[in-house]
Amino acid sequence: MGILSNQEELRTPPYSVSPVAQIKSPPYTRQNSRSRKNRLIPGQARILSSKDIQNVFKVLETPRDRLLFAIGIYTGLRIGEIIRLSRDQVFTDYGGIRNTLKVKRLKKKDTVYSDIPIHFRLRDHLKEYAEEQDRLQQALQAIPQSQSKWLFPSPDSESGHLERAQGHNVLKAAFDMLRLEGASTHSMRRTMLTSLSRAGVPLRTVQEISGHSSLSQLQTYLAVDPEDTREALQRLKY
Repeated sequence: MGILSNQEELRTPPYSVSPVAQIKSPPYTRQNSRSRKNRLIPGQARILSSKDIQNVFKVLETPRDRLLFAIGIYTGLRIGEIIRLSRDQVFTDYGGIRNTLKVKRLKKKDTVYSDIPIHFRLRDHLKEYAEEQDRLQQALQAIPQSQSKWLFPSPDSESGHLERAQGHNVLKAAFDMLRLEGASTHSMRRTMLTSLSRAGVPLRTVQEISGHSSLSQLQTYLAVDPEDTREALQRLKY
């Protein structure tokens, strides 16, 4: 299964976020107000709820845009890392999907490597994206993606891949449409890492995924919900 590029502009329909009338903001109640307050911390991106995540996938129209979001929410990569992914990081030479995403991060003092298992839902989005690219090649007789090493190629970009601002704008439009106050592309990373922490995953394991050079840096990403502290105290058995 080949993965095709947008070389020669593939003349794909413009990627935009369309209105979806069926998704409505929840009515204002004191309970909703408290939960919203718990998720919003000054200076930090909003933590997305499961419902928020489902709704974002619904308003993103194209496989490419859904994959951008899926990679962020299932790997914790920053948007700048996502748009620079190469095809061979997620696809084999024969078009299969890899089991692990290998990420290399250059730090000031050293290089950090992360091996992130590819979540089964992320695999579904990668498959959807690959199939769409195959259809575009067949319909438009475009240049094969083998001539571009990028997962998200862009013929209009000097770098050859989607620019950070383009990825940011697509996702921010979806957040704004859903009125997700405080949400940004960094919400994907904070949500993923916080969800792992709340699920009881050891912080050292979360650090291996996030690529933070220290646990103290990682902890600044993690949100603490008042309910977490209440549940923690309930575990005391004496």
